[in-house]
Amino acid sequence: MVATLISRRDRSAARTSRLLVAVLTVSLLSLGLFASGASAHAGACRLAHTQIGHARRAQLQHAVVCLINQQRRARGLGSLRESAQLNRSAQGWSNAMVDQHDFTHGADFSARISAVGFNWSNVGENIATGYTTPSAVVAAWMASPGHCRNILSPVYREVGTGISDHSIPGFSSQAGTWTQDFGLLMGQHPESSNSGPADGCPYN
Repeated sequence: MVATLISRRDRSAARTSRLLVAVLTVSLLSLGLFASGASAHAGACRLAHTQIGHARRAQLQHAVVCLINQQRRARGLGSLRESAQLNRSAQGWSNAMVDQHDFTHGADFSARISAVGFNWSNVGENIATGYTTPSAVVAAWMASPGHCRNILSPVYREVGTGISDHSIPGFSSQAGTWTQDFGLLMGQHPESSNSGPADGCPYN
């Protein structure tokens, strides 16, 4: 068994908003960590333009998932399924970033995902702060190459979303801190082999 670790970080600021992304892929042959998030059409996604704090967290989580699935379907990919375990992982991390005043994936985001009982073979994560609506954060992620690639990856089947009403002091003055965790369970097959949409990232 051969393991290769590759890491890359890409931070981009838009006004007072920030994005950060990580991808971890594990197989029998390789271990890869890649890091790198803006265009979504709200369409029929309910509450897509609703400000944080003006709807229940679960409603905003559903709006974000609706928006990313809209992006996937528009490019011939299947929808991701909301995972309660990945929701717990993502929510815990959004809360932790706000509490710790730190905008980062931490030492090992995959360990956080394992800790909630998600037995993964592939996982990825997008984070953002300073975006006040689901449509704004998904648009920002789609306009950033690495974040967009997570959203349009043909590998993932499951997704979870974490939302805090608060900003991260020192990183953004606007409300809204977001985490999205993506995963493929051990034993699941990738959604497809169509990497074309992800290769075309970003989309404005």
